[in-house]
Amino acid sequence: MASVDSPASPARELRPYPLVLAALVAAEATGAFEASMLISAVPKLIAEFHLKATDVGWAFTGFLLMSAAAAAIGGKLGDLFGRKKVLLIVLLLSIIGSVVSVAVGTFPAIVVGRTIQGVSGAVLPLIMGISREAVAPKRVPVTMAVVAGTVTVAGAFGYWAAGQLVEHFSWHGIFIVAGALAVVATVLCHFALNPSPRTHVKGEKVDVVGGVLFVPALAAILYGVTSSQTRGWTSAVVLGCIAAGTVIGAFWVWWELRVPRPMLNLRLLGRPKYTLTMGIVACLAFGVMGGMQLVQPLLFQSPANAPVGLGMSPSAFGDMGLAISVVVFLVAPLSGMLAARFGAKRPMLVGVVALTVFMPCYYLMRESLPLLVAVLVLTGLGTTLVLTSIPTLLAEVVPTENMGEAMGFAVVIRSLLQGVGISVFSVALSSSVVPGTQLPQLGAFGLTIALASAGAVAGLVLTLLVRGGTRPPEKTAQAEAAPVMAPE
Repeated sequence: MASVDSPASPARELRPYPLVLAALVAAEATGAFEASMLISAVPKLIAEFHLKATDVGWAFTGFLLMSAAAAAIGGKLGDLFGRKKVLLIVLLLSIIGSVVSVAVGTFPAIVVGRTIQGVSGAVLPLIMGISREAVAPKRVPVTMAVVAGTVTVAGAFGYWAAGQLVEHFSWHGIFIVAGALAVVATVLCHFALNPSPRTHVKGEKVDVVGGVLFVPALAAILYGVTSSQTRGWTSAVVLGCIAAGTVIGAFWVWWELRVPRPMLNLRLLGRPKYTLTMGIVACLAFGVMGGMQLVQPLLFQSPANAPVGLGMSPSAFGDMGLAISVVVFLVAPLSGMLAARFGAKRPMLVGVVALTVFMPCYYLMRESLPLLVAVLVLTGLGTTLVLTSIPTLLAEVVPTENMGEAMGFAVVIRSLLQGVGISVFSVALSSSVVPGTQLPQLGAFGLTIALASAGAVAGLVLTLLVRGGTRPPEKTAQAEAAPVMAPE
């Protein structure tokens, strides 16, 4: 029977499990809602503030850059100074972001508010760490799976609810709901969670340089990747940002490998299971979780007389997406139970096999709405099994005190490869279009499905290489780092 380690902190009375689970789910629901809530409001924002499509993109770019940086840095700070404390600060900042957007009411204020809200990227790494310290060890895999599965249903609800609010109220309602969710999550986490242990010893130096270098390196690369969708990959801005981020990132890697207590411990990559897990995240984030975000709406909502399209309305597609996300969310506890019994590799393998088998069906069954709905359900189930298995895979190899930074690193990789995937898929879709339109020809659509399928196959190969679940080694990652001398 596979297991994950119990908390490193001294034994103490645990809070009631239903209350703890409700707090963790509420926190993650807040972060997932904020990540998807503005997609449906883009046309409304463009019309009300007289914006160009490229202008409105700043509301997403600011959130993405802050979210990716917060995932890694916030997860590590939680490991050092207490995850509950950092989580409450993150949720309070999310509330402030909503207040700024609504109170000022201008588009620049929305950009600022969304950027502040981006700190919610740290929520998932923090609550995965809390899961290992706030519940009984036997319940950790199921807890992690349920919380990770919340991403899917809360994200779909954000997309659906935003559309309803924009249509029947205004864009202000989206931020009001987001702020209310953050308030509920803050209250629940404050009262339901025990104070978290901290690994930072008073007087011990914190790797400030590592944190300072990481943020601009990641921001420059992510900005370059996301800008490529409008500027093109040959743009001087795109190439310059990626080059600058790469140079800063190389220096950051050099620094992190030399300091005894790094902000992000790259030595964890020396553990094959950890590295393979990150590779799986990268392969699936590129296509299945990245580029397919463009392909699926295009397939279902393009006119029926187009080379690819079923003529579904945006509202009907949103309703269908919400219903399917609720159905696939029900698989999350099953994933956790399988992980607890057999190790996280088992549900991960089932999920990746499902994605590998059914991804080509988006092309093969493109003319049948009932069959495509079935494919959407099956690939949704596969994606949910993958997402809910990743935290437990990490828990099987990473000590409790490193869980926040490990999960944060996974979120960063997912964000980066999703951005790359969306950019590459947009280029592929526009490589061959119907004259006078932006609708892709069948060949361009087939190319995107081939890319997503290739990513799924690569993920399957890496999953097969992962060893079965084991208890994390007693020697912590920080202990591994200790013998390395700091630079003078």
